[in-house]
Amino acid sequence: MPKQLAERVASLKPSATVEMTERVRAARASGRQIIPLSSGDPNIETDARIVAAAERAMRAGETHYGPAQGLPRLREAIVRREALRSGALYDPADIIVTPGGKFALLTALMGTVEAGDEVLVPEPGWVSYGPCVRLCGGVPVSLPMLDTIEEESLERLVSPRTKALIMNSPVNPTGRVFSMDEIARAVAFAERHDLWIVFDQVYSDLLHEGRFPAAQSVPDAQARVLVVDSLSKTFGMTGWRLGSLALPKGTAKAILKFIQHSIYCVPGFIQEAAIEALSLYDELVPGYRRMFRQRLELASRRLSAVDGIRCRPPEATFYLFPSIEADDVEVARRWLEEIDVATLPGSSFGPAGARHLRLSLTCPQADLEEALDRISRVGVAA
Repeated sequence: MPKQLAERVASLKPSATVEMTERVRAARASGRQIIPLSSGDPNIETDARIVAAAERAMRAGETHYGPAQGLPRLREAIVRREALRSGALYDPADIIVTPGGKFALLTALMGTVEAGDEVLVPEPGWVSYGPCVRLCGGVPVSLPMLDTIEEESLERLVSPRTKALIMNSPVNPTGRVFSMDEIARAVAFAERHDLWIVFDQVYSDLLHEGRFPAAQSVPDAQARVLVVDSLSKTFGMTGWRLGSLALPKGTAKAILKFIQHSIYCVPGFIQEAAIEALSLYDELVPGYRRMFRQRLELASRRLSAVDGIRCRPPEATFYLFPSIEADDVEVARRWLEEIDVATLPGSSFGPAGARHLRLSLTCPQADLEEALDRISRVGVAA
């Protein structure tokens, strides 16, 4: 009889988003013409100049081990970008380059969470928050925040074992952006209870208007905020696996040991591509932002005209999170099976997301309009 696998992996639920992506891939391989409104991949073609930068770096020999913390030039570029975006000032020594935002999240938690520590996890929220907490030996505690961050909920759920609060803005799956006032109140709560804040801002570059409200820009907050970021959504670089972690001053040296003993380093040629991408930010990103905003406004109007669906465009991202007057799991199943449109049930992101659906508007425009036509025909009623 084979030995039992470790509880840390045996008890984890699979990622709902990854599983749906695989189901869509298998259905397409069998000949079905599925329209995917389920994947968080923005489906932006990586700019040719970014690809060329990686190729040049490979041909120049950037195919060996590099600095575990990341190339200094990339960390400097990340610092400059962060100062422009949130106004928060970092030293390149406080930045760690990671293979994607998910590993930045895991690194932040590995650096702050001990076995048995509790971590407040937003709900509805990204499906990997809880599992990453558990992989670190921590205990995820669901924090309902569909519409707002309620101080009463924070105070009710905090305990002597609470070690950290995960915040995500703009929010996956809803596209909501927390106001500076809401963030400041959450920071004040963390200060009262001496908690770390893991602030996931992966979608911040897809804020449609205004200045981005960030936890690290609250006065004196940087000492407890670990900032998770990624190039994946901003530049259509999901497959490149390139993210970063901005850390409180003086903590990077210790947390870097997790990188040294796990992935060691992100390939140098990928980091060179990231440097090129950040240099093209002002040219590329506003166009991507406009494209997604137009899609969100179109789809929210079309969906709101369907009986049983209420939808409004969010302030950021490419996600819609309409409420529906039906069981979300059943509607998602029926749309996939009957009209070949893949979405995700809101309850996949926690019970607070029930009776909602997450739609990712990343497919080509013609496919999106066809999907909306199909949804308009069948609606949500069984």
